[in-house]
Amino acid sequence: MVDANRTTVRSSAVPRIFVARHCKTSWNLERRIQGRTDIPLCAEGIAEAKANCELLRPLPIDRILSSPLARGRQTAEIYGEALGVPVEAWPEWVEVNMGEWEGHTHGELSAREPAEYDHWLADPSGVPLSAIGGEDVWSARKRVVGALCSLAGRPERGILLILHKYIRAILQCAILDQPFRRFSEEIVDSTAPSELPAPAVERLCR
Repeated sequence: MVDANRTTVRSSAVPRIFVARHCKTSWNLERRIQGRTDIPLCAEGIAEAKANCELLRPLPIDRILSSPLARGRQTAEIYGEALGVPVEAWPEWVEVNMGEWEGHTHGELSAREPAEYDHWLADPSGVPLSAIGGEDVWSARKRVVGALCSLAGRPERGILLILHKYIRAILQCAILDQPFRRFSEEIVDSTAPSELPAPAVERLCR
């Protein structure tokens, strides 16, 4: 839920928004579903974050907003220290709750009958995760769109969002006005930063 201090200001422009996935954890290396399970960065992930700082230095980033989970916060803190900018953890950017799937590998879930995980990746709107103690994809979409649009009117030139794999794909589908059957096409494994298209962000927030 976006709090009262971050209410959407529809009449003002949104700053330039850059997004990046958090860096690696041991579960990323093992291809395990993390969801809300709070796994910190591994040594490889810390080294990756430090290397990525060179990609961030040329960008007009004045603030970093991250998921409150350790892997997001640690990535953001490494970037914030390198860039000399403040870092905030927002609960709206937390990863999708994957319920009973968390801790399992992609291979384990894909081998199940029926392969609900594969069906979810193909179109998450057709597989309600509430059945396994997870989060509905429409609820996740609502919170991240609300958080994005609450950035309207902020004074920063640019803001970097440190996101998770699935929540980033959900945000991309919303920004590009794509149906959830395009969800898997928007999943990005790279941790390099990219900029959200400003006209699409402005259109979404209107």
